[in-house]
Amino acid sequence: MALKKQIVPLFVPVLNHSMRYSKPKIFIPKSKNKKGDLKPTTAVGKYWYVKYSYRNPKTGVMEVFRVKEGINRVQTIKERTRAIKCLRIAVQQFLEMGYSPFEYIPENVIEKKTWTTKEALELALEEKQKVWSVSTIKINHFPVNVFIRYLETSNLYHKDIKDITKRHIIIFLNNLGKDKNKPVNPTTRNTYRKIISSLFNQLVADDIISKNFVESIPKLAAKPKKNIPFRKKEMETIKEHLLEHDPYLYLFIKFVMYGFFRPVEVCRIKIKDINIDRNTISVKSKTEDATANTVFLTKQLKETIAEMDIHKFDSDFYLFTSKLEPSNWLVDDTIKRTYFGRRFAKVKKELKFDENYGIYSFRHTAAIDIFTTYKEQGLTDLEAKHKMLPITRHKSIDSLNKYLRDIGASLPKDYSDDYSLDF
Repeated sequence: MALKKQIVPLFVPVLNHSMRYSKPKIFIPKSKNKKGDLKPTTAVGKYWYVKYSYRNPKTGVMEVFRVKEGINRVQTIKERTRAIKCLRIAVQQFLEMGYSPFEYIPENVIEKKTWTTKEALELALEEKQKVWSVSTIKINHFPVNVFIRYLETSNLYHKDIKDITKRHIIIFLNNLGKDKNKPVNPTTRNTYRKIISSLFNQLVADDIISKNFVESIPKLAAKPKKNIPFRKKEMETIKEHLLEHDPYLYLFIKFVMYGFFRPVEVCRIKIKDINIDRNTISVKSKTEDATANTVFLTKQLKETIAEMDIHKFDSDFYLFTSKLEPSNWLVDDTIKRTYFGRRFAKVKKELKFDENYGIYSFRHTAAIDIFTTYKEQGLTDLEAKHKMLPITRHKSIDSLNKYLRDIGASLPKDYSDDYSLDF
């Protein structure tokens, strides 16, 4: 009997059911830097983890597992990279020793902790306070306490953190201020939402909860009040009043105008930050180091500094203080800013300016003045804005555009003659 010829495949797939798990791999999230390059990031919501697959003994299917083990609490890129490499090695060793994510693990091997809301929030605050600035900690203190009081009155504070639902947070936000018949504005509500979301993000990073549902609660549309610029005639009136009644505040405001400083940044300037030879001032903003924000010393500022005789004082003294001269003013930035704000509030009252005006108004007035000058010199809108960018220290042309629109500097040319209508 002749054998039939058969066509057989050249390669035969072999299912390797003996492979129980894959080699653990590191996952590091990345984001683009200013140059457009992808770099590792520790931003909130961007989680690092070790990933591996393990064969389900019942289905035979390889299932994916992710291990964080608190790795996202490590703050710097360098330290987190080192830590996650150690975690990958540890996961590999556990797998080699026979660990299976599908098998029961006795409580004495891995302790499963139930976190109360109190314990979880205390841990989240402890971790956040390592990265929040001193001023941010103080600003967030009151909203956090208001949230805790709500949790206590709702009998949630000493219960499992996982008992808190999205609905609980929505009820809290919707009722802010109603107990005193003073409902909060959208900006304040959004601030509370942001702080709570930040804490819940920390709880996700610490593997205490699986998801931050606060992020899915929509923000309310809010347009915060902004100081409006002064007219030239108003500036003349204010200058005359300040020179007679508060010449020290006049010097302070000149720094806001000619250095494009925020009032709180002026409060942070120390004598040692001023470099007359290089014509620079190093200023510490809210989130950046002083070395990262160097401001050109204009002629007007040099004249102002000369009036203050700063060479007579210790270089570590603050330039502006409550003593009306450079001194060692060791109080919170908020107190310093409020001190000068109240001094100007007296000026506003005397000259009958309303709440829409503040020290910030001088910064806006200066921006309009410089933009107008550049346009009168023949520069296009874009050329003028590019020239202004290092002066106002905005991060981009888009943010400068928005700022100029908000203060009424960037307006279209007169288009009266473009109408064909005669109504």
